[in-house]
Amino acid sequence: MDIPSSGPPPLQRELAKPSTRFFAAVIDFVLGLVLLAIPWLGIVLCIVYGLVKDALPFLDGKSIGKRAMGIRAVKDPGGESLTGDYPTAIVRQISLAIPIFNIVDALMVLSTSRRRFGDQWAKTMVVVDP
Repeated sequence: MDIPSSGPPPLQRELAKPSTRFFAAVIDFVLGLVLLAIPWLGIVLCIVYGLVKDALPFLDGKSIGKRAMGIRAVKDPGGESLTGDYPTAIVRQISLAIPIFNIVDALMVLSTSRRRFGDQWAKTMVVVDP
């Protein structure tokens, strides 16, 4: 006898390719460097953008890099956008702030699951945006 599951159905979207995620990260990194050019305020803006870029409502829950590359971070399972979900967006980024560990974390997108530790901790994944 089958027992119906109580959770949302699993997400059936294509995972973003590691190369696409890399180029999105490069775009966001360059944006961070541009923000740093603004005296004093630039440091704050760079840090804030780096932590919450995937939850910003005016960007539809996509960082500028992800928007340019046609991908987005979503909740797993279910595929809901991170728009306005600042705690989840911050949890995704914490692993990248840990020296040395951030390199290992970034390389995790090359695994078969294509999920960084930050994605696993926040229960998110990065998918191709339809």
